[in-house]
Amino acid sequence: MLTAIILFYLLLPLVSVDMVMAEEEITSHLICPCECAMVVSTCDCPTSVQIEKEISLMKENGFSEKQVFSALKTEYGNEIVAKEKIENTSLWTGSIFLSIVLILLGLFATKKLKPDLIPFKEKYRQQFEEEYRRFADETEEK
Repeated sequence: MLTAIILFYLLLPLVSVDMVMAEEEITSHLICPCECAMVVSTCDCPTSVQIEKEISLMKENGFSEKQVFSALKTEYGNEIVAKEKIENTSLWTGSIFLSIVLILLGLFATKKLKPDLIPFKEKYRQQFEEEYRRFADETEEK
């Protein structure tokens, strides 16, 4: 079970899921290129209406979120994007995986050895008993 969880977190960053955003969510990350400097989702000038129509058309044609932003940047310039979205999925999965590894290492490092895990346990016990008998015999003779 633990192996499956670890594999899940290792392979999760490799799977890139392109989340489809609603048009309103896309427009909330865009600054209207007219002189009002408002966010496109709240602006009602003709330019923002035109941008919303363009986004609707791009979404209908199957554009992804990144493609929509790229096309708008090309047409209106980089200033149209209010803030870049940071993909932090790999950061989260990496930190969770690292935490699990460190916890497991801590458990293994602090775990005491069981007596059954000591190799040649019986041999050492017999050797100790023989040496102890010899020592006891020597002390009785003196």
